[in-house]
Amino acid sequence: MNRAIAVVVLLWVTFAGALSATAQTSAPAVARPSFDADGITTTKGTVFFIRVDTGVGYAAIGTAHAFRLDQLTRTAEVHFQLGNTHERVATAKGLLLPPGRPFSEPGATLRDDFNVYALVARPKGVRVLDLSSRGDLTLGTRVRILGIPQSGDDQSELAGKIAELSLNHIEVDLEVPPDLRGWGGAPVVDATEGKVIGILQANSSGSPTRVSIGSIAGVRKAITKPLEGGAGRAFAQFAPEAALRSQDARTRSQTPPGERPPESIRAGSLMRQGDATDTNILIEVDFPSDGEKIADSICGAFISGRAIAHHGELRHFDVILVLDTSRSTVDPTGADINGNGVVGKPRLGQIGSIFDVGSTDPGDSILAAEVAAARQLLRGLDPRSTRVGVIRFAGQPPSGGGGVFSRPARPPAVTMQALTSDYSHVEIALNNILNNDPAGQTHIAAGVDQAMIELSGFQGALSTNDPESEKVVFFFTDGQPTLPYGPGFTADNNRAVLRAASRANRQGIRIHSFAIGPDALEGPISTIGMASRTNGYFTPVRHPGDLVDVVEEVSFANLEDVRATNTTTGAGADPFRVTADGSWGGFLKLAPGANQIEVTALSDDGTEGTEFLTLHFSPGAPELAIPRELTTQRNRLLEDCLLNLKQVRMKTEERRNDEVRRELRLEIERERAQARQRAEEQSKQLDISIEEKEGEDIGH
Repeated sequence: MNRAIAVVVLLWVTFAGALSATAQTSAPAVARPSFDADGITTTKGTVFFIRVDTGVGYAAIGTAHAFRLDQLTRTAEVHFQLGNTHERVATAKGLLLPPGRPFSEPGATLRDDFNVYALVARPKGVRVLDLSSRGDLTLGTRVRILGIPQSGDDQSELAGKIAELSLNHIEVDLEVPPDLRGWGGAPVVDATEGKVIGILQANSSGSPTRVSIGSIAGVRKAITKPLEGGAGRAFAQFAPEAALRSQDARTRSQTPPGERPPESIRAGSLMRQGDATDTNILIEVDFPSDGEKIADSICGAFISGRAIAHHGELRHFDVILVLDTSRSTVDPTGADINGNGVVGKPRLGQIGSIFDVGSTDPGDSILAAEVAAARQLLRGLDPRSTRVGVIRFAGQPPSGGGGVFSRPARPPAVTMQALTSDYSHVEIALNNILNNDPAGQTHIAAGVDQAMIELSGFQGALSTNDPESEKVVFFFTDGQPTLPYGPGFTADNNRAVLRAASRANRQGIRIHSFAIGPDALEGPISTIGMASRTNGYFTPVRHPGDLVDVVEEVSFANLEDVRATNTTTGAGADPFRVTADGSWGGFLKLAPGANQIEVTALSDDGTEGTEFLTLHFSPGAPELAIPRELTTQRNRLLEDCLLNLKQVRMKTEERRNDEVRRELRLEIERERAQARQRAEEQSKQLDISIEEKEGEDIGH
């Protein structure tokens, strides 16, 4: 009897467990978010629930476009309720991660369109889903979309298969025409493993049964860095960011039809959103577009974009190039700056003079190196985000001995080109500087003040002031200040420079200084001081001929590193260049078919940002048209690529020649050893010996 009872109990426990498992499996996985703000209840979209490693261990995920951020900041909590029975299953008082961006925002992708809510307790009455980490999704993979029907049950589902696939988004063809009202944010799960691969975003244009899915990879990456150590942040604390987004939206709405919004607003809307005190990483891929088909190329696929690390609202740049044109810049650098195959040397002065006067090749002078460095810098800047101006400085006391016949000295610093986005005008200004002989003394303070006047729009400026720009000076000099007080007043002249730097700093200007050659490095107080007082970089250039190579090492985009990698092959871009304003470009080798490209930017404070795109290698595809503004960058990279190929061939040929010579030496040694051995054997066989008899004439 006892045995029978035990069997019954065991059967009941087994049956109850099965019922519990069935109930858990059949429980809905989706709910609707709802909140009260300003006396109005708003319910919209769909969320689903996942496990996390922080806080209470659970979070809810929905789309960022479901609610405006400013609406969320005016509520204390968001409730999640079942679709038709309206049973409350969870509550959130804030976001676990920084708010995402609606895919309709310029520069945003479907992958960015998500919000992750920090729950106050474990959700009840719903299933918790797992995020998929599959990297082998393919076209034709079957999926299920879990959503809330218009009436009846708390959950329904639709079946379909993947029709298009990239790292940022997925296109799915459904088996039947759907009614997706209220399904935005619904989880899309792999039909095989039941894990979430994406978030339903919208109907795809052109097909009633095709829908667009945001890849879950964005959530999976972001969730590793939760706010407040996993506790999340209250909705109200995102008010500053909400205000910034609203300002962007107003500016866009006020832009007349057919016109583009101001560049600062266009750029600001592209940034990775975060706190005003956080470092934000902006990464843009300007070329090619995500999903492009790329034809074969000897160097690979050309890829180009921009990156910047910034705090709060993104700014663009105003850059002034300040060149020293004092007498000493006529001297040679000791390098072939103009690339004519001749290295200029000091040229002797007139008969009886003990001084050298200039260079035997003027194209190799220090001034020529300054101009070449300025051009090198200019070639890497992006006119869409950076205006550039040019100033020359020297300094000359009045001549003529005073009185009515004296001639006043020319201004010690002159704006050769006002700030402009048309870099051809900057090139003309640099040509004009190069075509005039250097003269005068070194009035560094005047150069600093003139740059401040142009960047700040003070009286006398030729440039239009932009209060929203980040203001930067690249300052080149080969000497120590000898003005305004004249030679012999070294301390006073240096103090004048430091006072000018302090004035520039108060205007928010950063100065990156370059001390060129032994004289500038003998007394670098001014060049170091102007950089340190304005939070800029000081760069010593011991050998003037190295200036062109070192100028690009200075970045005003606050970046430590930018990399582009083909994660499909594991190979990085080569060649690859990053310029001072964060513009980057390179060539990537592609494998047949789809290639996933990852661009990573690292700020100088250690913050990292990543952007993804997919390129398809198709040998027969038509060649993509390169935007005109990127042709110079691409041509420079092509030159680097061809030089690399030539060097590889030369190294390969050199290694081949070395191998031939090595084999030849070994062959000679073998032949030498064998010859010696044969000679010894032959000597033994013939018993050859020469004996000379005393007094015998050998020649007889």
